[in-house]
Amino acid sequence: MTTTAGRGDATPGLVARSSTTLVRFARDQPVSVIVSAVLVLVAVLSGSVVRGPSDALRDLIGAGVDDRSSAHAWIATLGSVLFSGSLPELVTTVIAVLVLVGAAERRIGWQRTIVAYLATGVVATVIGVAVQAIGIGLGEVWALTVAYDTTLHPFTPALGTIMAASAFAGPLWRRRIRLIGFASITTFLLYDGHPSGLYALAGAAAGLLLGRIMRPTDRHVERPWTRSSHHEARVLLSTLVAITALGPVVTLLTRSPIGALAPLGELFGSALPLRHTAALCRFQADTDCTRDLALGGLHGPGTIALSLLPLLTLLVCASLIRRGRRLAVRVAAIVNALLAVLAAVYYGILPLTAQTTPALPGHLVERLFLALLSVVAPLSVAVVLVVFLHHFTVRTPRVVARQFGWTVGSTFVALVVFYVSTGYLGRDRFTPAISFPGLLLSAPERFIPVGFLGLHRLGPVPDDGPLRVVFESVGPVFWLVVIAALLVATSRSTTQGTTVRARGDVDRILRRGVTGALSHMATWEGNSYWFTHDGQAAVAYRVIGNTAITTGDPLCSADRTADVILEFARWCDDHGLSPVFYSVRDEIAPVFRDLGWALLPVGEETVLHPATFTMKGKKWQDVRSSINRAEKLDVRAEWTTYGALRPAITQQIDDISEQWVAEKDLPELGFTLGGLDELMDRDVALMLAVDSSDRVLAVTSWLPSYRDGEVIGRTLDFMRRRPDSMNGVMEFVIASAALRGRDDGLEFLSLSGAPLATADGSGGAASQTERLLGFLARVLEPAYGFQSLLTFKQKFQPEFVPLVMAYPDPLELPTIGTALARAYLPELSVRQVPKLLRQTR
Repeated sequence: MTTTAGRGDATPGLVARSSTTLVRFARDQPVSVIVSAVLVLVAVLSGSVVRGPSDALRDLIGAGVDDRSSAHAWIATLGSVLFSGSLPELVTTVIAVLVLVGAAERRIGWQRTIVAYLATGVVATVIGVAVQAIGIGLGEVWALTVAYDTTLHPFTPALGTIMAASAFAGPLWRRRIRLIGFASITTFLLYDGHPSGLYALAGAAAGLLLGRIMRPTDRHVERPWTRSSHHEARVLLSTLVAITALGPVVTLLTRSPIGALAPLGELFGSALPLRHTAALCRFQADTDCTRDLALGGLHGPGTIALSLLPLLTLLVCASLIRRGRRLAVRVAAIVNALLAVLAAVYYGILPLTAQTTPALPGHLVERLFLALLSVVAPLSVAVVLVVFLHHFTVRTPRVVARQFGWTVGSTFVALVVFYVSTGYLGRDRFTPAISFPGLLLSAPERFIPVGFLGLHRLGPVPDDGPLRVVFESVGPVFWLVVIAALLVATSRSTTQGTTVRARGDVDRILRRGVTGALSHMATWEGNSYWFTHDGQAAVAYRVIGNTAITTGDPLCSADRTADVILEFARWCDDHGLSPVFYSVRDEIAPVFRDLGWALLPVGEETVLHPATFTMKGKKWQDVRSSINRAEKLDVRAEWTTYGALRPAITQQIDDISEQWVAEKDLPELGFTLGGLDELMDRDVALMLAVDSSDRVLAVTSWLPSYRDGEVIGRTLDFMRRRPDSMNGVMEFVIASAALRGRDDGLEFLSLSGAPLATADGSGGAASQTERLLGFLARVLEPAYGFQSLLTFKQKFQPEFVPLVMAYPDPLELPTIGTALARAYLPELSVRQVPKLLRQTR
């Protein structure tokens, strides 16, 4: 009964939470919600939800120049932004409005959003119709082709609105919105070619101009962090390569594409007879029909894969180009050059050798222009990539690059040999029959999309099942090997790493004096180092994937902090890494705000001041009791180092640590939490609790902080206790360390920070960023007790110093969260993941 009631109570709670979320959503972006409702209402009232407006209604409200004899008819075309052509288009439009218009509304307010939505829709319609009318008057083929079309373009005002709002965004988001927006629109316009792309382009341009007009003039960032010129080139070239990959897909998915690059896109399609056409040949016996039957059987996964895998290769290259991988630039240039050659062969040579000429729209001059454009477009991309190769500084080691080339080359040769030898054994099962020279000459065709060959140039085709599998599979296998080898090779690109000399230089910088109590963690194994040109400042970081996570504050004096952060960020950018400053003190947060970065609290450092340390008052009752208990049980505190300990004591410390790890059946945390290896550092002090029989009850380690070679502070790191030790043993050890720090004249004693924990222990995350790290905290808390550790440290009435994470790109938060999890749990096995997740319930 209890379970049933619980479930019954949960349902109203879920409904209430959902209702609250919807109400909050509508309150935050009312314009997008109202516009979405209007679009749906218009579709329902006009009966155009499923199949779009009727022909009569479409002729009335569709944008176009045909049959517009009155002013009312022209005004009616403004309704083209309110109607969708089908149910999927309606759903997509509503989503676009909620996402794009909603984002704009939160940025620029509802008043400006209304103005942007209405203005860009009207302006785009007027400009689009005017361009079509001018084109018809000049006799331009594209304009004449679409002269009788009526266009619905409900996406246009949404695109125009987000473009207007981009003027109010920071440099990163402003560039990203405009780049992705115009790249997507241009792709559709070139490879699809229907008027809706023209209207979208006009609306986006109008939004861009409107944003400049509406933008306030007093916006100023004192020290903006702008990405380096290398990064700008990478983003643009990555987008350019992505367009060459996605553009043909747009053509293949579009009914009757008429864009300027549609002829190039159509070459990736299949030139084979349709299945039902080939099936008719079963009842005929002539040679041509027999060949059609064989060709029709090639409509399968292999043919489709061979058409798409070169484009997938370009998409992979585009992703790697964005991260600065030079090898990916070379591969993308080679693939684009190959596409240019194939297009030149198809449109330049095939017409001279085939019985039929490849069909292109328009007059002779325009046909020549389109054919030339299909060759020049990929060739231009290849040339641009080569010209701007110097922007890609992330080099693949020479030996790895040679391995990549050898892998691709040997795979090609092996597949050719396999195809020729297999085909020769079954040469009588080809239509028509094929000879050994014919097999050898046709082998390269197996690696080229069928559309580039032309139906009449496709060589003999096997009519046997197993032989056909070989015929279709060698090409896709080759392209898959290219993709896999490229990913493996680029993952081994070189970056600045750790050397013995680098660690010595870091130690020298630390002893001179730097900011941050966690600075000694920079010396731990697993860190890499970046140095300023003068070698007087450094940053310790760890590369996980493509994220460079720093270990605390930059290692420099306070007056150089801003410059060091900026220089390191640019260095990361040049090397295809995303910089993340993790567990840095909140007092340097203004530096990141000036750079336009996002900030997120990730913990709180607890700091004691030994000079004023006292244990008077009721709040110290637990600590005083632990000290009194230790005196009664003859437990003493020992201040020492690991190297000075007797083997019997070090063995006990090892046993305590191993037992702690074994009880959890989970790996020991790393990154900002030290283990036994870090204990052995000669500069690290230990405070032990030892009983009268020399049995170690608890152990803590204390990292040094220097100024001019002198230790001015200590930071708590390693904490372990024997399970059967006295109650309050940790309170006793830490209090003893504080008293020792007072005797040594230390300026501070840091109890370190509890990762992903805050003093108020709140779990109410207000943003997506906080929810991301909040999830990581909930996963780790039951096993490792970060929040309970912070609660324990509060017994010592410390000063709380907030620790934050700073990062430049909010879109990389999922990657950052994954990188942090891998940093803290580098040895987490697949078997341990379910156990860790179960503890969060």
